[in-house]
Amino acid sequence: MWFINKRHSFQKQTIIVLVALLLTPFFTSSNTVIDSTFHANGLKTNLAEDTSQELPTPTELETFLDQIISEQFDNYSLAGVTFSMVKDGSVFLEKGYGYANYVTQTPVVANETIFRIGSISKTFTSIAVLQLVEDELLDLDTDINDYLTAFKIPETFDESITLRHLLTHTAGFERSTLRTILSSSSLMEPLETILAEEIPDRVRLPGKISAYSNYGFALAGYIVQEISGKNFETYIQDEILTPLSMNSTTFLQPLPVSLSSQMSAGHILNNIPAYFEYISIPPAGSCSSTASDMSKFMMTLLNNGTFDGSRILENASVELMLSKQFTTHENLASIGLGAYEFDVSDQRIIGHGGDTGFFHSRMILLPELNIGIFASYNSMGGSIARTLLFDEIIEEYFQYPVEAIEPMEGYKNRARKFEGLYVSSRRVYSDKPAVDERDYLSESLSITAEKGLLAVGGIGNIRFVEVEPNYFVESTSEYHLEIAFIEDNRGKITHFYTNFVGPIIAYERTHPLYFESAFKPVLVAVILILMFISLAYWGTKGLVRVYKKKEESPSIQRVARWSFLGNLIFGTIILVITAVKLNSDILLVSEMVTAFKGLLVFPFLFLISVIITIVFAWFSWTGFKNKESKPYWKLAGRIHFSVLVALLIILIGIFTSWNFFAF
Repeated sequence: MWFINKRHSFQKQTIIVLVALLLTPFFTSSNTVIDSTFHANGLKTNLAEDTSQELPTPTELETFLDQIISEQFDNYSLAGVTFSMVKDGSVFLEKGYGYANYVTQTPVVANETIFRIGSISKTFTSIAVLQLVEDELLDLDTDINDYLTAFKIPETFDESITLRHLLTHTAGFERSTLRTILSSSSLMEPLETILAEEIPDRVRLPGKISAYSNYGFALAGYIVQEISGKNFETYIQDEILTPLSMNSTTFLQPLPVSLSSQMSAGHILNNIPAYFEYISIPPAGSCSSTASDMSKFMMTLLNNGTFDGSRILENASVELMLSKQFTTHENLASIGLGAYEFDVSDQRIIGHGGDTGFFHSRMILLPELNIGIFASYNSMGGSIARTLLFDEIIEEYFQYPVEAIEPMEGYKNRARKFEGLYVSSRRVYSDKPAVDERDYLSESLSITAEKGLLAVGGIGNIRFVEVEPNYFVESTSEYHLEIAFIEDNRGKITHFYTNFVGPIIAYERTHPLYFESAFKPVLVAVILILMFISLAYWGTKGLVRVYKKKEESPSIQRVARWSFLGNLIFGTIILVITAVKLNSDILLVSEMVTAFKGLLVFPFLFLISVIITIVFAWFSWTGFKNKESKPYWKLAGRIHFSVLVALLIILIGIFTSWNFFAF
C-alpha cells in the first residue's frame, strides 16, 4: 500500500493495520509471490501549510531511523532490517539493523547482507526488455506471439497483447494459479515449461484495466531469454549486474557459492528462521541483493541509466520507464514500465514494492530531488513495519500540501450512484481446479452512501466526498485518500481505483444482486408464485367447465389467461439462470452479455410475453371484438388480471435494474 501519515501515532498505525488486513489476501498466499506493490498506502495527513521541509543530514536521518526501527523490532517481531538512501549521485546513508540469522546472531551489514527483494525484481526485467528495444530486437507495441515459438498466447480478443501491456500489468490476464513460492529446488521447472502449461485466461481487452500479474512479467522475462539467446538469469548478470558492479546481487536460486554465506535467513518470528524461498518464475521476483547494491541501482536510474561510467540504458529509455504509460485517472497515480507511482507527496515518487513470504522490501525514487530510498525486512512482521517506516520518512521530510475540501454541486444526490460491492481485478475468473472464484468476494470492497458521503467497508470511520465528477477525497482532509470511479459509455460505473490500493489493481463493480437487499429476488419469486397460483386457478376453472359441459369462454379470454404461462416460464428461467450464475462465478455489472451469452434471449422472450399480456389486459377492459360490446370477465376478474399485469411491469423494472436488457 502507499503511505499513511497521521498526526497521532496510535491512530495512524491502527489505520495502516486495518488497510493491511483488508488487503492481506493479495499477499499472504503460500503459493504466490507476495506483491507489496500496494501495502497500506495512501492515508496521508496534511499536517502543515508549508511543505518545504529541510532534508536531514545523514546523522539526523540515522537518528530518526534508529528510533523508529528500534520500536518496530518489538512491535512486529523483527529479526533484521537493511536500509539505504542515495542523493545527488552518492550514498547518503546505508545501515543494517538486527540479525541476518537470529540463531547464529549474525548481524545485518548493509554492504554485505543479502536480502530477497521480491517484486522489485520486475524493475530489472523491465530494463532488460528496454535494452533489447534499444537494440531493435524487440518492440514494445508488437504482438508478443511474434516473439514466442514454443507456445502461443490464445487470441481470445482481436487486440494483441504487447510488451507494453505486460510491463504495465494491463495485458488482461486473470490471476495465474501457478505456484510461485516453492520450498525446494527440486520443485523448480524450466521457465518455458511453467509459462506454457500455466497460461492464465485472457479475461478482458488489453490496455483497459490494470491487474497486477506475475505471469505477465515472467512472460516478458522469457521473451528476453528467447530473443537474447541467453538464460534469463545470465542475461541480467551480464547486461545489468556486472556493468553496475552489483557484485552481491543475483537472480540465481540457490545463490552462487560465492554469495551464499552473505544470505540473510527469512524469519517467521524474530527468533524463528525459515527456509530459503525458491521463486518459480524468476523474472517476477527471484532477485537477492544488498542495500549497497540497491544504492548503485537507484543511482543508475536517477542518473539516466549510467553509474560510474557504465551505461545500461539510454536517457530516453529511462525516461520512458519512469513516465506515465498507463493512467488510471488523471488525479491518481499512474503506471510506468516496471515501476509505478506512489501518490503520497507533493513530490513525484515512483518505484516498486517487493515481498516473498518472509522478506518485505520497497524502493522509491524522487527524481526531481535526485533521491532514492530502499529498505528490506527479513521477517514476516516486516510487511506492516516496512509500510510504517516509509510512511514516517515521507511524513517527516516530504509532506503533502494542504488543500481545502470543496464538494461539487449536487454531490449528495449523486452518492448512491457509486454504491455496490467491488471485487479485485487481480483474481481468478475462470473455472480452475481447486479454485472457487467466489472466494474472491471475501477480498471485495463495499461502497455505501451515508448522507451524501461514501464509506468503504474495512477501513474504519473514514468518509469520502465527491469534489469532481466521479472523483472523491477523504471528507475532512485529515487523510490523503482518494477514490476515482470509472464509467462506461452508457454512464454506468464499472470499476474504481484508489491511492490506498494503488494503480496496479482496479476494483470492478459486481452485479447488483451481490449488494442489494434480498427484497428484489424475494419479490420476483413471490410474483412468479402468484402467477402460478393464478394459472392453477384458471386451469382448474377450465377443467370444471369442461366437466360440466359448459360453454367455453371466449378465445380472447383464454389466450389472455394462458399468455401468463409464457410469463411464468420465462420469468422462472431468468431467476434460475441468475441464481446458478451467481452461485458459480462472480458476475460483474458490466459483463451481462458475455456472461449469459445466448441465455439473454429469455429476458427478451419474457418482455415479448408481457407485452402480449398487456395487450390482452386492454382487450379485457374494452371488450375488443366482443359481440355484446362489453368487457370480458366480471369486474373482479378484470381487476385480478390487471393486478397481475402490474406485477409483471414491476418484474420488467427489476430485470432492467439487473441489466438483462443491456445490449
